[in-house]
Amino acid sequence: MGNKFSSTEMKFLLGMGSVLALRQLGLLIVMPFLAIYGKELAYSTPGLIGIAIGVYGLTQAVFQIPYGNLSDKYGRKVMILIGLFVFVLGLFLGYLAKDIYVFILARILQGSGAIMAVAYAWVGDSIKEEHRNKGMSIIGMLVGMSATLAFLGGPILHRWLSVPEMFLVCAFLVGIAWLYILIFLKEDKANKSSFAAKERVAIITYFRDKKLLKLFAGGFINNYILVSQFYVIPLLLENSLGADGLWKVFAPATLIAIVVMRLAAKYADAGYFNTAALSSFAVISLGALAYYTGSALLIGIGTTCFMVGYMCLVTLLPASISRQSEKDTRGKLTGVFNTVQFIGSFMGGALTGFLWGINPGYSITFLVVIGLVGALVIHNTEEGRTLKQALK
Repeated sequence: MGNKFSSTEMKFLLGMGSVLALRQLGLLIVMPFLAIYGKELAYSTPGLIGIAIGVYGLTQAVFQIPYGNLSDKYGRKVMILIGLFVFVLGLFLGYLAKDIYVFILARILQGSGAIMAVAYAWVGDSIKEEHRNKGMSIIGMLVGMSATLAFLGGPILHRWLSVPEMFLVCAFLVGIAWLYILIFLKEDKANKSSFAAKERVAIITYFRDKKLLKLFAGGFINNYILVSQFYVIPLLLENSLGADGLWKVFAPATLIAIVVMRLAAKYADAGYFNTAALSSFAVISLGALAYYTGSALLIGIGTTCFMVGYMCLVTLLPASISRQSEKDTRGKLTGVFNTVQFIGSFMGGALTGFLWGINPGYSITFLVVIGLVGALVIHNTEEGRTLKQALK
């Protein structure tokens, strides 16, 4: 068989990868517009809008392990079908929501369909051990492509569809994915590993490892920045571009970020991870300084800096986690890393909304500061070539 997947394995990988990609698309495609859209909902305040934007991250963090444990008892397929059903309910409720409290409930439901850990466990059950890492990378690639598509296509799609209509379209697409899993994907329970057994290895040991702790902090900060930026940027550009004009900023910023991301990944592989990660956080902070000006052009440049830094880090940090883990604990370590990231997403929405309600400048200042903190934290995470060597 060599390095090739069987036809059954490839069918499973493409099917599961597409399902997870559609779920990711449904979560992220509306992100650039929620801060503006939230102001249209009854009873909204800056703080409640921030909670609505970020709360999906909190519920994803809370429900990942319970879903995994239940999948041991009832099966991976059953729990993924339940999780996707809850997610679709959240999308449909988002379409119907007329006030901020119903919208927050919709976002809670969207995050509660936390199937990622179960999906990766199912991949582990269904793919031969010698092909498992390659299979995981295919899933990750498809999910990453959906995130890129969301950032690139969402602002363009919003020219024709409102936020509620985008929720409805995503609900329809994920509904098709639900039917695909129900009808076509089969679960071999004889090969099922124990999610609970994997979790019994003391997670606290990961937080005692200084390098892993730095990566966890970097993931938390990067996701804080992601959600915070999607709160701040649309509101800064609302008067000059409007929600329908955000594509003029986000589309080119995303395209530039994709190019730089590929270069940063090669740079990190050559031994310059520390320099690449530190520079990514620094670029984000530098770009956020442009937000103080109020100039649409400079805010657009700052947005490009944010997208470049974020897209680089979203590639660099998980790769470093993978390099610093053993093969048999890589899945669990990645799950812990994802959970920390989700908590960062929640804090990015909640704290930014709170600060914006007091003074918008406070939100921008905190973005600048936390980016610099990220640069300091991530420094010297991996053994490799130094910044001085990189500049020669």
